[in-house]
Amino acid sequence: MSKRIFVSYSSPDAAKANLIREALEDHDISCWIAPRDLAAGTQWGAGIVQAIQSSEAVVVVFSDAANRSPQVAREMELAVSNRKPLIPIRVADAMPTDDMQYFLGVSHWFNAYAMPIEAYLPDIVTAVKNVLAREHSPWGTITRRMPHTRTGQIVWSVAGAALIAVVVALLMRPSLPGPEKNPLLGRWEAKIPDGKGGTADCILDVNATSQAIYTDTCPTPLMGARQTLMVMKDNTLAPSLYKSGDSGTFSFIGGGPSGYVAAYKFGFFGGLTTRDNPFGQVSWSKISSDQPLKSGMDNIVASPAWPLTDMPGIARRSREYVRAKWQADAQLMSMDVKLLASNQGGVANIQTPQGGVELSMRFYSPGTQQGMSFTPNSIAGALFPLGVIDTYGNGPLPDDFLDLPQAVAQLQGHMRAKQIHEAQIQDWGRETSAGSARMHGVEWMIDSQLDERFVVPALTK
Repeated sequence: MSKRIFVSYSSPDAAKANLIREALEDHDISCWIAPRDLAAGTQWGAGIVQAIQSSEAVVVVFSDAANRSPQVAREMELAVSNRKPLIPIRVADAMPTDDMQYFLGVSHWFNAYAMPIEAYLPDIVTAVKNVLAREHSPWGTITRRMPHTRTGQIVWSVAGAALIAVVVALLMRPSLPGPEKNPLLGRWEAKIPDGKGGTADCILDVNATSQAIYTDTCPTPLMGARQTLMVMKDNTLAPSLYKSGDSGTFSFIGGGPSGYVAAYKFGFFGGLTTRDNPFGQVSWSKISSDQPLKSGMDNIVASPAWPLTDMPGIARRSREYVRAKWQADAQLMSMDVKLLASNQGGVANIQTPQGGVELSMRFYSPGTQQGMSFTPNSIAGALFPLGVIDTYGNGPLPDDFLDLPQAVAQLQGHMRAKQIHEAQIQDWGRETSAGSARMHGVEWMIDSQLDERFVVPALTK
């Protein structure tokens, strides 16, 4: 029995490939995956060929291992020769080789490595459904039925050329139109309900590659999000929202608002109207995109040096930002900074000469007992709710504390490594142990690149 999706992967990625396969099959999308579906007595190569030929699309679990795998390359070559769409899912921060880029260059990449793979499974299912929907369109049916033999391809080519010539002559056009752009391309502005009885000035920016950014002036869950905007000219993505006369639907893939869907309609005299469940009907106006988008997070980190400088200032500016965007009584409980080397992966929200740096903070609202994670300029959204949390009696960080470079300077002569890898500061409350280190009160816990751990008191008074 043929399966709709062929899952291509390298053996080190077997666990992630099977999680993707399980998510697809949970949504009634049948999958072929080796070695599970290799029939007894069937040769490996023959089984792979038959499975790809009978599938509708090929999901490629892409990583460093897949990049080096001749088997994965052969499977992609076979898929392309059989006109099967490739759906590359990048599970590691790896760039394709020239050979891989030859097959994957025209495909839409799906990045699924900044967080655990489980966080991306709903978006992966949506992306695969959209590809399968396109394959069942009239044009997809025609392309699948085109002959694969050399003689048949020549006949179809001659017939196709004659048809194109007729169309060109009738329409008096010198050439066929180029590829269609994202219909939402450009920068749009609207006032959106903020959930507090007022409205927020929101800007949506969509570029030619369908990468979208919502400014941090937008209400949650759109605030500061930046990911892929998938648009369809039918009701596939949001059938409950789509109405007669609408232009189509779109979905935000990845990040904080992952799964957010809306219907859209263009006005006769310009303008854009969207309709969704969180905000209802919203009218957008197109604005100039000549200037870079501004964010309230732009000045939180003043100097991109490592170790980060002016950590007390970063703490104060972050506290003001989170109180304005979230709860007025928000308290800063901890700060964590980590140096990400180019081969480590991860999401670098600050670029330094030494590599990317990930800066994250944890806040707490005494009035609601809710927690909030704040990662400035994160592609997944700056603010991430933690729900009801217990602070375990730990207090908030003071307004002033020992800056990180000064804390690192105190380790000279004690640290064998030339560079630190990560540093975390918080009020540890009662005496706490972390490995060989024991912490008490407001202190820096610093890890070197040689896995040494140090504790430095951080109170300046």
